[in-house]
Amino acid sequence: MLLLYFVAAGVLVGLLLGGRPASLAEVRFRWWAVALAGLGFQLLLFSEPLASHVGDAGPLLYTISTAVVLAALLRNLRLPGFAIIAAGAALNLAVIVANGGRMPADPAAFAALTGQPAVPTDRFSNSQIASPDTLLAFLGDTMVLPRPLPFANVFSIGDLLIGLGAASFIVRAMRRPVGDIDPRDGTAHVRAASR
Repeated sequence: MLLLYFVAAGVLVGLLLGGRPASLAEVRFRWWAVALAGLGFQLLLFSEPLASHVGDAGPLLYTISTAVVLAALLRNLRLPGFAIIAAGAALNLAVIVANGGRMPADPAAFAALTGQPAVPTDRFSNSQIASPDTLLAFLGDTMVLPRPLPFANVFSIGDLLIGLGAASFIVRAMRRPVGDIDPRDGTAHVRAASR
């Protein structure tokens, strides 16, 4: 949920720089339904009752849905900020694949978030507590958005890049003149609005 903070910051900075929210509505995303399907599937995968019944298929399903979202992001690299977003998503996918379909979480980060050590559970979770055998652990969830902030959670370098890319996209898209759409492919060519 770190992304929500970056989205809010992007909108605020966009407004302060004279941008218009209406410009965001004109941006055309390729494969948007694919991205939403991948993200929606993950919401189901980590929610009851599916999380308790997915069993050994959970890591594979999580990896596939993450790859689907990354593919949709790659189809939008022409949009500003999407190269950063895709880089963050690729880092997350790399560490997930390296660790058998789960995102490793640093034990210290998890303890700082919850105030207690991790407790094993039968339900599928995208996270696992990192161990000495964890691969690419530095790309896992090593940072903390602490309580009492809303949406407190652990997050990764990849998540941080996704947030920065999203904020950059929002600011630049808001400053694009309304109607500035490439007729060849429907994508927005974002440039700073003249003042």
